[in-house]
Amino acid sequence: MNRRGISLLEILIASGIMIAAMVPLWGLLGSSHKQVTLSADEIKASQLAVEILEQIENAAWYPDDREITFQPVARSKFTLDTSAKVEIMIGDFPEYMALKGNIKVEKYLASGQESGKIVRLILAYKSKEKVGNEEKTYELATFIPRK
Repeated sequence: MNRRGISLLEILIASGIMIAAMVPLWGLLGSSHKQVTLSADEIKASQLAVEILEQIENAAWYPDDREITFQPVARSKFTLDTSAKVEIMIGDFPEYMALKGNIKVEKYLASGQESGKIVRLILAYKSKEKVGNEEKTYELATFIPRK
């Protein structure tokens, strides 16, 4: 007797093998999406940090040594210093990031004399992907020469 076609048992076995091969791939898709979201949030925080420090450099601001804390709102201005009135315009960012900023200003001594200031910006933000209950930080610094 000559058999033609595929039996139901053969189809079920082939389907089971395919499903067993696809399950790990579906798991990889979920974790790669999470990594892409975490990276996108870090890139946005880094862009905002560069934006803020560039405006500080261009304002010719020479502050006293201290710490300044601020909480920016998307597409708005905020003032860093009440005496010098340094206004920083910040671009758009997602609300879930809940940005908080901290600027530390310290003297930079070269050859025993103050030659400028180091302005260190620390942006704390939350990622869209919940990785525990932790805030992530992005730190960037610049040098402002003495006038």
